[in-house]
Amino acid sequence: MRLSFILLLCCFAFLVSIDLPAQTANPDVVAREQLLGAWRLVSIETIRPNGEIIYPFYGKHPEGLIVYDRSGWMSVQITSDPRPTVPKASSRELFLAAPAAEKVAAVEGYYAYCGTWELDASKSNLAHHIKQSLSPGERGEDVLRHYAFDGDRLTLMAKTHEMGEDHERKLVWERASREKP
Repeated sequence: MRLSFILLLCCFAFLVSIDLPAQTANPDVVAREQLLGAWRLVSIETIRPNGEIIYPFYGKHPEGLIVYDRSGWMSVQITSDPRPTVPKASSRELFLAAPAAEKVAAVEGYYAYCGTWELDASKSNLAHHIKQSLSPGERGEDVLRHYAFDGDRLTLMAKTHEMGEDHERKLVWERASREKP
């Protein structure tokens, strides 16, 4: 009987020690793990107050990449549709020497920033703390995004005020894989 009791006690200790991730995992940890990595841009839609979808800055088929790393840093780059074709400089030196109109075209067709990130899974909110940006006025800003996962897709929603009205920007990202160009 003593041996049975010891075996029963050991079984109980084993069962108590089993981690049940689906039932006991911290939602922030689960969402954080799901967010980590690189995501390719699928689409960007700007939604007007009346529900109309417009494409004012990036066109209908922009390309981009957003990366979230384990240490809490992030970076995003977006190239508009149509993509800039000038200047054709192959170095920073040649780019700086290009005509001003060509540099303006390149900047107007490109957007990027980097910084840190944090999320609040209970509210499905993701904050980007912008450290550097192609738009210098954004440096130091904290921007809030509502996020949702759907399989290998990540949707980020942001509220903006531009062109004289409130908009909602919807960015859809797909987990990047090495196989896709």
